[in-house]
Amino acid sequence: MRISTEDLRQIIKEELAAVLDEKKGKKRKAAKKKKRKKKKKAKAKKKDACYHKVKSRYDVWPSAYASGALVKCRKVGAANWGNSKKEGLEEEFQKHDMYDPESGKKYDADVEQDHTDMAKKGYSHIDPKKIEKILRDEGGAAGLDPFFKEFGKEQEKDILKTLEDMPSVKKHQNGDYILDDNKDVDLSEKKLTKKDKQQKEKFAMGMKKNMKGFKKDYGSDAKSVMYATATKMAQEKK
Repeated sequence: MRISTEDLRQIIKEELAAVLDEKKGKKRKAAKKKKRKKKKKAKAKKKDACYHKVKSRYDVWPSAYASGALVKCRKVGAANWGNSKKEGLEEEFQKHDMYDPESGKKYDADVEQDHTDMAKKGYSHIDPKKIEKILRDEGGAAGLDPFFKEFGKEQEKDILKTLEDMPSVKKHQNGDYILDDNKDVDLSEKKLTKKDKQQKEKFAMGMKKNMKGFKKDYGSDAKSVMYATATKMAQEKK
């Protein structure tokens, strides 16, 4: 059987393509394996000896100062951290403020026991006044991103707890948190003056034309969001 030059070229071309595809496949497999290995290594680092040792020392996890202790532990190594009497919680503990999400009351946690006691009572590290301010700045409603930007992603647990326990905040079905201005709670702003209230009503009347848009986005919470936005606008017009 004779093979023409053209057929021979085609066979060579196909064989070459098959070899190249095989090499590419091997490279892809190697890249995927390397990626999986890297992820596994990163995951292992997250829950290394320091992670377990530091976590066992703190009643509230995660927290800002627990994270600080974790960083220090990884610098010196788990075997060298928290072994002496001078080292550990008492040395690592930093005085800080804690807040009652329901009343906004602040408590000074001067020692670790203060922190433990107030955490059991429902206090968190997040100032509800700042929560309300963020919501007002966002027009009365926001997802979690503005709170992460202000307090840090590591404070997610405390942020969620504070949002859920604040009587002036409601969670919409779409996941946003809404400042309910109909509540008689205002932890962050001074009461509106008579002039401010007039401005607020004026802005609210103007926004009522777009009530369909508010209802589409916020459902039964549309009125609360609208009035929160009007309040913010009135305060900023000073």
